[in-house]
Amino acid sequence: MQSRPASPVRADPPPRLLHRVRSLVATALPRGAVILSILTFAGFAMGLMRDKMFAHTFGAGPELDAYNAAFVLPELALDVLVAGGIIAPFVPLFIGLRDKAEEDARAFGRTILTLAVAVMTVAAGLLFVFAPQTVALIVPGFTGDQRDLYIGLFRVMCLTPVIFAASIVLGEILVAEKRFLTYGLAPLMYNGGIVAGVVLISPLLPDGQQIYGAAIGAVCGAIAHLGIRLIGIYRTRFRPRPSLSLKVKGLGEFMRLMLPKMISQPIEPLTFLYFTALASTLVPGSISSLAYARNFQGVPVSLIGASFSLAAFPALSAAAAHGDKKGFSRIFGTNLATIAVLTTGAAVAMFVLGGLFIRYFLGGGAFDEQAITQTTLVLAVFTFSIPLESVAYLLARAIYATKNTIMPTIATLAGFTTTVLCAGALAPTFGLAAIPAGYSIGMAVRMTILMLALIPRMAGIGRPPAAGAPWLGLGVRRGVGIPGAMPRRAATLLAVGLLVVSSVFALAQTLPDVTLVIDPIVTPWARQAAPESFSVPPIIADSSASPSATSSQLGSPAITRPSPTASPVRTPGPFSMDLYQKGDFVGEFTDKWCVPAAMQTSINIMNQGADTTRNTQVRLLGLAAGLGIHSYGGADPIGWAKGLEQLGYGKSEVRTGASIKEVVQIVAKQIRITNRPAGLLVWYGWHAWVVSGFSATDDPAYTNNYTVTSVRIEDVWYPRHSSIWGDSRPPDAEVPVRALSKDYKIWRQGKIIADREGKFVYLVPVS
Repeated sequence: MQSRPASPVRADPPPRLLHRVRSLVATALPRGAVILSILTFAGFAMGLMRDKMFAHTFGAGPELDAYNAAFVLPELALDVLVAGGIIAPFVPLFIGLRDKAEEDARAFGRTILTLAVAVMTVAAGLLFVFAPQTVALIVPGFTGDQRDLYIGLFRVMCLTPVIFAASIVLGEILVAEKRFLTYGLAPLMYNGGIVAGVVLISPLLPDGQQIYGAAIGAVCGAIAHLGIRLIGIYRTRFRPRPSLSLKVKGLGEFMRLMLPKMISQPIEPLTFLYFTALASTLVPGSISSLAYARNFQGVPVSLIGASFSLAAFPALSAAAAHGDKKGFSRIFGTNLATIAVLTTGAAVAMFVLGGLFIRYFLGGGAFDEQAITQTTLVLAVFTFSIPLESVAYLLARAIYATKNTIMPTIATLAGFTTTVLCAGALAPTFGLAAIPAGYSIGMAVRMTILMLALIPRMAGIGRPPAAGAPWLGLGVRRGVGIPGAMPRRAATLLAVGLLVVSSVFALAQTLPDVTLVIDPIVTPWARQAAPESFSVPPIIADSSASPSATSSQLGSPAITRPSPTASPVRTPGPFSMDLYQKGDFVGEFTDKWCVPAAMQTSINIMNQGADTTRNTQVRLLGLAAGLGIHSYGGADPIGWAKGLEQLGYGKSEVRTGASIKEVVQIVAKQIRITNRPAGLLVWYGWHAWVVSGFSATDDPAYTNNYTVTSVRIEDVWYPRHSSIWGDSRPPDAEVPVRALSKDYKIWRQGKIIADREGKFVYLVPVS
């Protein structure tokens, strides 16, 4: 019997389950979204490198604060005048025109490109000229060198908005053409430029000016941002060139849709402008901690929320333009599920591991343990906003695809108002954590309103245009009568009116006490005492001398403290004063004479003329040691206070405070109302500084609602160098309050004086 030939082996078809998984992954993770996510992550990695270099090079200090502040207004102008008007309406209109006549779409794109660059050039020129006037609006607490640094950096930054204006328009064309690779590479190039500036340019600049390397790098990065998008554009049929045709198709509808978006676009910069102002009233380094935490929080929002929403935008716009309701719903639903699941998981991971990320990527150098702890707390609270903000991105893009920009604007204003009110209300109780908490609450409100607005917009796709109030997206279809429509419209208008009022109130909270004053009022000390030789009786009291020794025991004071000048007329706004005059300073003649040197400098500040002799410092040492508690070979601050009083320079008190902010608030007020210098016991209580002046957001003589931004100090260790604390500051140095924590440490001397241990110790003049 002959056997039958074996049949050829057939390959088994792929399992249906595997096929379904692949299909599901392809649907949930579309190619464009994946490309954008990968490139966004690469851009973030470069941004993280940038932040790490900033943290190690500049710390959370005044130079970096000036750099960050210099971005605020140029970015705001770019957002309002260009980005705000283009992002929402451009892609739907460009796609609609391209489907009908490609040449019309090209002409439309060239006109928008030309208008954007022209408008931004004019705006940037005005900002460059009036840079000094922006100080009072953006950084009212900056004075002296920090103010000049801010102005210089600000003028460099004025170049970037013009470059970005062109790049933004070209980017929208790339999105419409689904050229996501070159679109997504642009932010990577920008951050790369900043890093290159810090690495290559900053080391070549003198001390105090090295932050300009980062600013120059930002300009180079903006050029690279535009360059990579130009490469992408030349792979499409669009060719950029100047063209201004005001009769081009689509321009009228573009202007109509642009205006509402322009109103809402500055809300995010204004929100963080408010956060910056609020953080500046809290503990030192709050502004920088907030910026670092926001950068970490923005990673999953950008990787998932923004990337997936942007990738879906062209498809959503095309579906809405063709009346494809099912297609629109499918694209939206898939992306909504993907974004919600992924960002929720990312938020949980960030909450748990955020502290490790911050310690690993930012810790070290000038970014100390206190900065790590503070930034970790802010990030932990920020994580609650990650899924809310991410979903809001998709909801807004979906509404823009239906050619409506009013409802996203209303949602943005409502979220902004909620954020400002909540952050301001929570700040007195929760401190810096109130800022991310308020932001999360505001995002929840914004997302809810967007969701409620999108439902009727989706239902109306493919139907005849609505009548009544299409600008709100709340009208009814023609030929359909709905009872009660007028009352509902009236209620809607009332709600919009209330929203406008509350938004104006929130804006007023964001920009309090705005003034165009360029320089703060300066009130120098008026030395009215007659020139006399300063003399301390050659009496060195022993430790048994009574702290309440009378002036007759020590000799009559040779100098009477000069009376202060009359107070100036009240002028609300930034205020500063400095009692120091050149020649008043005298350093300690030995490394244990800081208290007598501080006394001698203080007396010179209050006196006509100055005595800088060693012999006087020796006598002051004896006086302070005899009136104080402990000497350690020097003198205690009690001796400083009582010594000045015995010599006729007014009463002073040694006090303790729980925080640096609390101390400087009291010090500034007492200097202002007594016209006498104060003192800080720094380096864990082992060294003395004289405080001769300060800068604040308002005059402490007239209000308690002020924030001290910097103090003027005389470090009697100067010009010595400390192996622990570094170089001493020169006389009359301006020290930002946020930088005081480097030297001003809590009293730590083994509980020799128990009531000072673990507290900030200071000396203030009292009436």
